[in-house]
Amino acid sequence: MREDMDKVIVERPRIGSRLPSRKKGYRKYVQKSGVENLPSREPMLGHWRGRQRYLNEHLGPMRRFLRSCVGRPWNKVHQELCEHVSFDNVVQKHVLTHVFDFVQLHVEIRGRQIVVCQGWRRGMPLPPGEMYICPNTGLLKVVRRKRQTHSPRRVQIGQLIQYHQRDNLWWELKLRERPDDPGRYWDVWLERPLSQLNDVELRDTFGGKLTAISKRPLSPPEVRLLHRRLRRQHQRR
Repeated sequence: MREDMDKVIVERPRIGSRLPSRKKGYRKYVQKSGVENLPSREPMLGHWRGRQRYLNEHLGPMRRFLRSCVGRPWNKVHQELCEHVSFDNVVQKHVLTHVFDFVQLHVEIRGRQIVVCQGWRRGMPLPPGEMYICPNTGLLKVVRRKRQTHSPRRVQIGQLIQYHQRDNLWWELKLRERPDDPGRYWDVWLERPLSQLNDVELRDTFGGKLTAISKRPLSPPEVRLLHRRLRRQHQRR
């Protein structure tokens, strides 16, 4: 996780920060307006004179970081988050309050559905694309859409780099050849131990006896460049 995540999320000018203070000059305003022109009801600080100021929050980087950690143990992900957050700093500590806006902590697995078991959403199944902590393995996972009949889109970039599309998002995968002893390896894209994957599954997903060792979501500019490349390839055909 980037070290300045707190600045990216909340340490920006607050919405309404350029508005005048609600308290400053309130007495002069009353004297100038006259008692007969004042409203019949108003808050203690003359809330009707000014507007509230809100934190200007930009949560896209936090969401992308969590999505890139899908398949990892949640304890390690949370530990990495805490390493860059000072609990003595209210603004930095505020970062952790947004983590569970994207990740459901208390869930149950009922058949093929992931159901929330606490809070106001109790008993409701999680929609596709929402992240949760698996109660059985402790891994950070995401609810997948129903598998389509056709294979996911795949674009080859170099020998061991591919772009894959999943849930309407494009990801960059770095690959390596399947080792002879796959016992201690984990495929970050299929999110399963390599020992549980056969050559047919790897060939259908990556086009050969390959395994994904890292993944990251493409940024919007990178997605636009990829779409241009795909359009050019389609026109050449």
